[in-house]
Amino acid sequence: MKTYVINLDSATKRWTRVSTLMQATGLMFERVSAVVGKQLQLPIAEFSDRKYRRYHGKRPNLGQIGCYLSHLKVLNAFLETDESFAMVCEDDITPVAQLADIVQSAMAFQNQWDILRLSGFHDSHPMKVHKLSGDYSLAVNATRLCGTGCYVVSRQAAEVLVQRLLPMRVPIDHAIDREWFYGLRAMAVDPLPVKQNPIELPSSLPANDGEKLPAWQRYWTVFPYRLLNETCRLANRCRAYQIARRSVNLSTR
Repeated sequence: MKTYVINLDSATKRWTRVSTLMQATGLMFERVSAVVGKQLQLPIAEFSDRKYRRYHGKRPNLGQIGCYLSHLKVLNAFLETDESFAMVCEDDITPVAQLADIVQSAMAFQNQWDILRLSGFHDSHPMKVHKLSGDYSLAVNATRLCGTGCYVVSRQAAEVLVQRLLPMRVPIDHAIDREWFYGLRAMAVDPLPVKQNPIELPSSLPANDGEKLPAWQRYWTVFPYRLLNETCRLANRCRAYQIARRSVNLSTR
């Protein structure tokens, strides 16, 4: 399994911090130079301004676009290797020292997931399926899990994602968390073994970059999209949980 850490060339303090933490896990990793959002000039073929406004309800955010393209850059780099899985990390994470053991134990169930979430924000209401090492379990998230600080992706999933995620229509964490839409399966480790701690850095983006559109514009498109998306998510995740639980019952007979 390849492990990648996304880092801006200018963010040297972040790299020093995250590389020290990653070394403590015992994982071998390599740095990937992040796409610099402020150097992008719209319009670009990889970003749909119209759909981003319609589905996300905000003006274009160059930082978000740079982050999105950075994750795709990693996935494409992974596909140029012969490895079967890749761990994708951002440079503001804090992994537990036992991360390698936790991921290794999750690999015993690799036939049940294509994307394994290891970090995130908010309570995604995980439904536990398998016991892993220590106090950790493999789970299916009932609701959305924000953030893409650290996750594992299979080669099949990477191939699908690099084809289906362009042009960008929503932020990368929204896109990754719609795995059922791409015919993929996602699970998570509970509790999440990687914390994401954004480090405050001076912003070079315009003050209005990424601002929400007026409410009257958002509610006609964003609300219906999110209602449909969350309904589909809950239905598909409940189905995935039932399938996973069935496999556990069969294996214990």
